[in-house]
Amino acid sequence: MKFLLTNDDGISSPGLAAIVDVMKQYGDVYVVCPDRDNSAVGHSITFRESLKVLETDVFGEDVKAWTVSGTPADCVKMAMEVLVPDVIDFVVSGMNIGSNVGRDSYYSGTIAAAREASYFGVPAVAFSLDLADAQHTDFSAAKNLFTNTMRIILRNKYASNLLLNINIPNIEEEQCKGIKFAELDFSIQRHTYVKERSLSGEVVYWLNGQPTQLRFDAPEGDFTLLQEGYITVTPLEIELTNRSKKAEVEKWFKKSLILQ
Repeated sequence: MKFLLTNDDGISSPGLAAIVDVMKQYGDVYVVCPDRDNSAVGHSITFRESLKVLETDVFGEDVKAWTVSGTPADCVKMAMEVLVPDVIDFVVSGMNIGSNVGRDSYYSGTIAAAREASYFGVPAVAFSLDLADAQHTDFSAAKNLFTNTMRIILRNKYASNLLLNINIPNIEEEQCKGIKFAELDFSIQRHTYVKERSLSGEVVYWLNGQPTQLRFDAPEGDFTLLQEGYITVTPLEIELTNRSKKAEVEKWFKKSLILQ
């Protein structure tokens, strides 16, 4: 199989290095990722600026890799349309430094990269590690949990329109309770704006703080299960059209000139 790996933390992320090391065991690996941290850029693409692409051998001669001066979605689009000469069978985005739970599914560049692959009809999965700071972290346990999860995924038939968001707890392998389906918990408040003053005395605002749960009635939510020591798996919708509301909305405009 031929795998495309990407992320939103940049080429130097230890989370990316961890999954490159694992995925080389399963087939040919290509890496296309941002040349710097692009966390929380969502599904944006670069429109009014040119993109700079550099080839790198940071992962060794057996892994073709490029950096792109753009977003995670740019990286996947560039890989599919320009950079990778082979047909990609599977895309893995991550391993993100920090969990992607609840409303993060809209903000996350990690998930956006996987979603972009789905637009090309390529199966994709986004992996995140529940970790705030990777600087002093040993990724051996996370690599083992990632390997076990990925092995299960590759054994099963994975549809091209299936997009999985997977969060791994930052614990030892023997402490992990298992893998569970999880709903996105939209009661999670990721960060809040904090008012500060700049060195020049101007009032500025920063996103700050730690994720908090606004209510506690979501026992099957991704935030709760992740805290309990489970690997959480959430299938995400790719098609946004809400067809169940078609008849209701058409009634609103039934007498308009547009729908007559």
